[in-house]
Amino acid sequence: MELLRRNGAAAALIDHPYMCSPRELIALDPITTEFSYVRLLGDRRAIEEKTVVWNEVIEDRSKELRAWVDICRAVVKRGVSTHVYINNHYSGYAPATAQDFRDLWIAEETTADQSPSQ
Repeated sequence: MELLRRNGAAAALIDHPYMCSPRELIALDPITTEFSYVRLLGDRRAIEEKTVVWNEVIEDRSKELRAWVDICRAVVKRGVSTHVYINNHYSGYAPATAQDFRDLWIAEETTADQSPSQ
């Protein structure tokens, strides 16, 4: 991460079976430049055993998606622009996953707006 920081390059935060979990990644402080880059790839081999048609959600990844929303929200709160890209292999249908990500993001904003002030 330090090499990327010194060179102003963004670390690619990737959801893939061979990569660290979102929680492990955030512990490394992966923000290495003025923006963050997130790729929700999923397990291509495992999902292609179930489908090769990308028109519906095949795997429920809501728990993992929630973790990514939490990570991205923490990064954005630091003032870092965040770009999230979603592959069909993540859950089976990237447009639905993107909508789920957006819904989770908005739900958290709504909950925060409705919380009593301290």
